[in-house]
Amino acid sequence: MDKINRNILHILQSEGRISFSELAKRVHLSAPAVAERVKRLEEESVITGYTATIDSHNMGLAITAMVQARVFIGKEPQILAFMKERLEVVEGYNVTGERAFIMKVATDSMKALDGFLEDLSIMAESNTMMILSSVTRKPLTI
Repeated sequence: MDKINRNILHILQSEGRISFSELAKRVHLSAPAVAERVKRLEEESVITGYTATIDSHNMGLAITAMVQARVFIGKEPQILAFMKERLEVVEGYNVTGERAFIMKVATDSMKALDGFLEDLSIMAESNTMMILSSVTRKPLTI
């Protein structure tokens, strides 16, 4: 990975809708050369997609929480499906330790969060931490 590709990735992380011509100006290459580099990065699965960053509060999802789950024996396939299917789960991770799964959950109310946790209780013991504010969210340093 050369310096130019690192610079391209850095720019795309914060400005995913930038045009190839503007990106080319910033990295001092031609637009076709930049397009080819981006295509190669996509083919190598370095770039795995492009998304919009959405403010959950402005979407009416006032409650955000981190939920740790200690899965009951034999329930791992169920919890994996649960995490993928439930719209409330905006991020999900399989991690080390007793609580093998961590989910970032967004709901419109405490009642909805309670319902989510009740559904989860069939598969796992959980620990919930309410998110008060976001301290930092930054692009991957490359």
